[in-house]
Amino acid sequence: MCRVQLICQFGEPVRGLSPYGDALLSALAECEGINVDPVDYRAAYPGILHPAAQGGAKGPGELHWANPFSWYRVARRVSDIVHIQHWSSPLATYLWPFAVMAKRAGKHIIVTVHNPKLHESLPVFDAFENGLLRAADVLIVHDANGAKALRQRFAGGAPDIRVIPHGIRLNMRPGVWNGDHAQLGFDSGRRYVVLFGNLRGYKGVTNLLEAWSQVVGHVPDVDLVIAGRLWEGGRGYLTKAAAMALGTREYSDRLRSAMELPGLAGRVHLREGFLPDGDIDALLRVAEFAVFPYERFGSQSGAACRAAGIGCPVLVSNLGGLPDLTIGQDWIVTPGDVEELAASLRAKLARGRLSDDTRKAQIERVSDYGWLTVGRQHAALYHELGH
Repeated sequence: MCRVQLICQFGEPVRGLSPYGDALLSALAECEGINVDPVDYRAAYPGILHPAAQGGAKGPGELHWANPFSWYRVARRVSDIVHIQHWSSPLATYLWPFAVMAKRAGKHIIVTVHNPKLHESLPVFDAFENGLLRAADVLIVHDANGAKALRQRFAGGAPDIRVIPHGIRLNMRPGVWNGDHAQLGFDSGRRYVVLFGNLRGYKGVTNLLEAWSQVVGHVPDVDLVIAGRLWEGGRGYLTKAAAMALGTREYSDRLRSAMELPGLAGRVHLREGFLPDGDIDALLRVAEFAVFPYERFGSQSGAACRAAGIGCPVLVSNLGGLPDLTIGQDWIVTPGDVEELAASLRAKLARGRLSDDTRKAQIERVSDYGWLTVGRQHAALYHELGH
């Protein structure tokens, strides 16, 4: 029996990586010879500094960013492997010493690097993150581009790097469900294109709005829905300062200004804030497709994976692992090219309503990334290291 401590966020309330942690934990429960001890955070970072209002830093777990005794207690618990889910460089300020403690206790260290390229520039934390990643026996990334980025970062001296895809929850009932439009307050006679997730600068939302301003006159029956949290700092001085330092507050202002572009009034719906899972699923079922026009990116998108798995085709930028999710080359655009994005939107929406065959093709495209398959890949790595 291989004993694994899985360091992540789990359960309710939904926080950063908790949907990923829950899905991986559930998949590992189906794998033989693996005993998983899930370790959650009591506080992953100072919540008052998170640039989104109600950032979700607190949880029901044990690890606390400011309590070295919590690091020591978890590091000394009985296990063969410590598997850390790492998504933000500031966390490395304490996950690095935690990993060193665990390694001194005789454990193998695995780190899943969810963001091989940082979304926002935080050079002050580079040394800490490099220390954490070098302390690992194995690094996991979700795609070949992420692996390449890490190898370049370590200039030939990187730890062992493995590619395990981001797991996807596969929906076997593609298409609109009865009541979806009513649940969202949508008009069933109209069509919708959607972008959802945290609305940060690297995601190209302002480019999408500029492209949409060129499209709306050609597709009078289609609206754009943008759903998610703006990282503008809320009402607190410290959260505002964090948002300003990251540049996310300035980007939020730019996004709001872009909403005023000619022709967009009444044709763009901004659903700001946290959306319940049921609303996100309904939104993806009614959408013609989802757009992820990222400007800079080096990994895989949990939001794009969710859309693809539910049968909502994804139109993506040619960055990171995003192209791996698409059903064809015509669903991939050049990052930052507004004209190409507008042309692609027009071409797809001119075809009429999305067919069930297209939805099924999208699910089939990502069928190898189902969570059970991904769980087995993790289990094989655990057995390799633990025995």
